[in-house]
Amino acid sequence: MSDRPRFPLFDSLRAIAALSIFGFHIAASQLALNDPDFPWLGQLNVGVPIFFVVSGFLLYRPFVARRAQGRPGPSLRGYAIRRALRIIPAYWVALTVITVWLGLQSQVFSVDGVVTYYGFLQVYDVSTIDGGIGQAWTLGVEVTFYAFLPIWAWAMRRRLDEVWPLIALAAFGIVWKIVVLATVFQSGNKNAFTGLVVLPAWMETFAAGMALAVLSVWRTDRDYHPRWLRAVEERPWLPWLVALLAFAAVGPQGWQGGPESQVMIEYELKTIVAVGLVMPAVFGDPTRGWVRRVLAFPPLLWVGLVSYGFFLWHLAVIDKLQDGGVDDTLGVPLFTLIALAGSLGIAAISWYVIERPSLRLARRLTGPTAQTRTLADDRAAAAAEAPPS
Repeated sequence: MSDRPRFPLFDSLRAIAALSIFGFHIAASQLALNDPDFPWLGQLNVGVPIFFVVSGFLLYRPFVARRAQGRPGPSLRGYAIRRALRIIPAYWVALTVITVWLGLQSQVFSVDGVVTYYGFLQVYDVSTIDGGIGQAWTLGVEVTFYAFLPIWAWAMRRRLDEVWPLIALAAFGIVWKIVVLATVFQSGNKNAFTGLVVLPAWMETFAAGMALAVLSVWRTDRDYHPRWLRAVEERPWLPWLVALLAFAAVGPQGWQGGPESQVMIEYELKTIVAVGLVMPAVFGDPTRGWVRRVLAFPPLLWVGLVSYGFFLWHLAVIDKLQDGGVDDTLGVPLFTLIALAGSLGIAAISWYVIERPSLRLARRLTGPTAQTRTLADDRAAAAAEAPPS
């Protein structure tokens, strides 16, 4: 059984995540995050846990698959090169250009700023977390996860069943947030927010993606096929219904209790949303069911292809258009469409000029990727095999 099966619908999951974060920032630009009539606008940052569940699945599955087959794990050198070339070139270019474009030179181009923002360290200080490319704090979380994952895989190398360790990992994430909320959060310490966004606070979200990777390998290598999994494969709308109900519940305020309970419930409900959205792309025939036909919609797949650049650039585009008064002149709907088109245009340049060549280089340095394949992987591979233009 190959450890590189195709998961062709994952690019659309990235598109959904990126577009939801775009919607969150559009709402923030219009001061609509706390609109009592549309409380779900303030929860559109659900794209962050979607990205984290996707990363947990796609990056961990090769380790699990090779272990199940009695083979050595993926090359750590290749893993590190692929991760670095996937995120660093496009991010460093975007950070440099956006810093100049938005006039952030004094913030980013100082000695401390270069180390912090180019080194993915902004997430660790409340004074820098929204600096540079504001939303890039999530990259700091991702980079930490990249470093953590091979260590975890090494620790699990002799285990045949890692369900309980993953449950313990998820429990650690929950306990971490409880401790932060019960201590620095209640004391009013300004660093409480940082404690709620670094990697340990997202452990159950990443663990959920990793658990899907384990179940996926069991499905292919052990013929693991319980009734609930057959239901997901045959009725992919069921996990999406669960995701919809979880998102519906996270919007209205007041029922969750105090601020601490609200934070905890939001994290767990958004993880449920992410897992529910991802499951039909993991299990079952990718051509069956209207849910998978939605995920196979070509424009959505293309947005997923360029989603990294879109994620990096969209907030700067929104800020620049708003500074120019476009929202006041044309109204919010046209402002949103222009911001979307501009962000996608820059994202396309980022993909074709920076990201795809970087992936081509990674493939030439390390050979075929050890990761599970998405359409983006396939296109990057095709680009690598084509003669340089």
